[in-house]
Amino acid sequence: MSAHHPELWKTLRWIALLATVVVLAWFGIRTFERGVGGTVSGLEKVLGAITNSDTRVVEGRAEIVSQSEITELALVELKMSATRSFENETFILKYFSGGKKRLIVRGEYRVTAGYKLQPGVSLRMDGNTPVAQFPAPQILSVELIDFQPLNEESGWWNSITPDDRAQLLRDLRLQMRSEAQRSGVLEIVESTMRTRLKDLLGTGDVKVERAEKK
Repeated sequence: MSAHHPELWKTLRWIALLATVVVLAWFGIRTFERGVGGTVSGLEKVLGAITNSDTRVVEGRAEIVSQSEITELALVELKMSATRSFENETFILKYFSGGKKRLIVRGEYRVTAGYKLQPGVSLRMDGNTPVAQFPAPQILSVELIDFQPLNEESGWWNSITPDDRAQLLRDLRLQMRSEAQRSGVLEIVESTMRTRLKDLLGTGDVKVERAEKK
């Protein structure tokens, strides 16, 4: 019986070694799964935090939950002003001038810029680089705060009317939106979004792709 003890102990050592390898492999797989799950879960939390939207995980990426209405994410707000003029001359019987009317107004506006969040906004990992899919930034609202007439003149037969003022304010709002788009505020929106993603993800680089319109 004693002659078989060395072989028995050798067999027991191999069994113990094999069991240890199996256990370590199992723990390794579980740790890897938790790490991946934590990463995807982290992406979902970051996307939810930056968009203030409900999110979900689909095929390894975090995306906002489809909604019936498109929501807005305002990242930049600033005050801007614009000036616009209106001038008109009328004639009586095509020959006699009824005089010129002229109106110049200056408007103060609150401009907000950011993103319209629609299906397609998502966040995923490409290797070690986070990749965010967002639509192009845009001017979300142009709100009139105050306006001031700088010049107001009426002709003797050609007076400024409430419709003239209303039309001038509509034109001024369109002008303000156009000026805001050219001001560089959209580049500030993109930079702000990148910075927030980097801070929340704790990374030095974020790649941004344009989300396709649905």
